[in-house]
Amino acid sequence: MSIPLFVFGTLRRGHVNHHYLDGFYDRMIPAVLPGYERIAPLMIAPRDGSEVAGELYYLTESRYAQTLAGCDGLEELLPGSLIGPEYERRLVQVTAEGRTVEAWAYVQSSRLA
Repeated sequence: MSIPLFVFGTLRRGHVNHHYLDGFYDRMIPAVLPGYERIAPLMIAPRDGSEVAGELYYLTESRYAQTLAGCDGLEELLPGSLIGPEYERRLVQVTAEGRTVEAWAYVQSSRLA
């Protein structure tokens, strides 16, 4: 099984960039990312004692790599890398349906921290 994607900004349902995910996931559930906070409307960074609400997407297996590549492009990650000028795709632990789930999330690039 592939790693799900946690989103908190414009990739969420009803938001401007959801078309990157729309039709390419099997399941979405509300989730919370503990240990992070919003540092700008569309940026999160690690912070103990904080949490960010969002949505957890279980991407369709047959389109998994393509869907993540599209999201990586949106967040301007460098080709073949998980890091871009502003964001990086990082493995995080989210809480969803009363359990902890490992997921990808786009967070502030370590280059900016």
